[in-house]
Amino acid sequence: MLRISGETRPRRFSSSPAQVTGLVYSTYYSASVSAVNGVTEGESSNIVTQKTLLPGPLMVRFLFGDTYMNGTAVNSPSVTNCRLYRKGESTALLTGTVTAGVLRIYVLNNPNIIAGNEYDVRALDGNPNSPTSIPGMATTITAELPKLVLNPINSTTKAISGATEANGIVRINVDNVNRTTVTADASGQFSTISSSVTTNSLVKVEARVGNIYPKLIAVRVDSGTTAIPTLPERTLVEMESFLDVTKWQLQSGAGTSRSADTVNTKDIQSIKLTADKVIAFMRNTTFDIDVSTKTAYECRLYVADVTTLDKVIVYLANDTTLANNISFTINSYELVTGWNTVTVALGSGKITGTFTSTQSIKAMQVRVEPKIDAKADVSFDLVSSVQANKGNILFVFDDAWKEAQVGITSLESKGLRASIGVVEINETDSRFMTNAELKSLNLKGHDLANHTKDHPHLNTLSKADQRTQFDSCKAYLTTNSWTRANDATIYPYGDYNTDTLLALSEGMYRFGRTLTSGLEINTPVSNYLVRTYNLTPDRTVAMAKNMIDYAIQTGSTLVFLNHRLGTTEQMVDTMFWRSDWFEQLATYAKQKVDNQTASVITIADWLLQ
Repeated sequence: MLRISGETRPRRFSSSPAQVTGLVYSTYYSASVSAVNGVTEGESSNIVTQKTLLPGPLMVRFLFGDTYMNGTAVNSPSVTNCRLYRKGESTALLTGTVTAGVLRIYVLNNPNIIAGNEYDVRALDGNPNSPTSIPGMATTITAELPKLVLNPINSTTKAISGATEANGIVRINVDNVNRTTVTADASGQFSTISSSVTTNSLVKVEARVGNIYPKLIAVRVDSGTTAIPTLPERTLVEMESFLDVTKWQLQSGAGTSRSADTVNTKDIQSIKLTADKVIAFMRNTTFDIDVSTKTAYECRLYVADVTTLDKVIVYLANDTTLANNISFTINSYELVTGWNTVTVALGSGKITGTFTSTQSIKAMQVRVEPKIDAKADVSFDLVSSVQANKGNILFVFDDAWKEAQVGITSLESKGLRASIGVVEINETDSRFMTNAELKSLNLKGHDLANHTKDHPHLNTLSKADQRTQFDSCKAYLTTNSWTRANDATIYPYGDYNTDTLLALSEGMYRFGRTLTSGLEINTPVSNYLVRTYNLTPDRTVAMAKNMIDYAIQTGSTLVFLNHRLGTTEQMVDTMFWRSDWFEQLATYAKQKVDNQTASVITIADWLLQ
């Protein structure tokens, strides 16, 4: 029974909690409750006085990029402000105003406002600076992306059409060049003709909100599709965040140590493992983690100096003694000085004893092996499990050697495309593809990327000279209308230094590929340390096929690198890989495309995923 002051009859409820209707918002009520057993009523509770909450405001649809969140709240002298929260949280992110019932919250460029996220808006009852003010009921609003639909495009009509927000503006980009903006009609329909559209052009359309373009769709001309392949989906679950040093017992002896690292961390702390001329390893036996549905693992770590490091090994075990474990070796050539996020497929691990992923993980061990007579420091920041079932594959041919043509032809026969790293001066050298051959490749939809002006060792040049190398090649590619990947760079010999990264950033280049080996899980956009898998003679076709499987299991991107294709006898030159092996590899990749576990894309595709 609920007795409310001022009401002559108590209210009866058969369940708890109960919804009480008929009350007036922003009004104090006093009430008591009692329990009833049949016809017998128990003792009443103490009387509680409480003010009813303001109703949730009525919010206008919010598009990510809008300057304000707008709505209406109670029109009352006591309601002058409102607050914005992450959905379900009680700590306010922002305070807005309510003027005569009109609600506004300034959100432009606020890093807490993320596209797709949900937020609660509450009007405040009372002075916002007073501890007695009361947040009202919540209304949940989503930071929506604008509507955007793109129709298939063909090179005959050259029409680019689709739908966006009513009277919205879209920006049209053809082959990495912004061409025009178009305003949609009152129903959101837009259409334009672009003379820049040719067969296999890559068209990007972006919807504008305010002064930004938060939503894009890209499509290949004449493909008959409405979008390029989407980025592989990956589900990550944290296994260990290295926040408690006491759980990690040092297992190695003199010359090794472990300590909290509050500098090289992405959150609160990592744990630094030091190996001074000897192998260091530490173990945590406090786990009980189900990994039965996982396909891969991911490790975030900081390497103080990769030149002193030989390898890192991560062990996961079904027991605390590590008798039954799976281990993953990460070699120094798969790492760089500084931050690394490395993914390893379950199928790539080495099993000891009777380890099985169907049993829970009881222990984890990490091991650091330094180079001979060197001291290596590695800070471990996060280990996560991964669940994925699709990957990206790129086939890249550096330098545009004549012998790469056989591989490109193999891909074309399967409806697949390649990316070619073009050196500006090479087209006058008979060993490389001619201008006419490169033009033909571009028209077929292959990407021509920036491999510098004359293929120098970049780390021997000043920052200004490195910038000249990239800018000259970009201008050459642009002059020839090969613009799709003219700002995607490839480092000759894999050489680079901090000036390289600065030169690219200052020049607003979008991409930089190294020779660091491995699978890439980071976005390629403004990523100047993209990993690759170099198909040198010591890497067999079986190993290359395994890498495709690992890319699928990790949900990552695999960038294959070739220079020249030929015979077994030619593989005495490390620039060569067997052409029959490449045919087998391309066939295997096509099988994965057909069963929808992989997408074979180009660099330009990847940058738009």
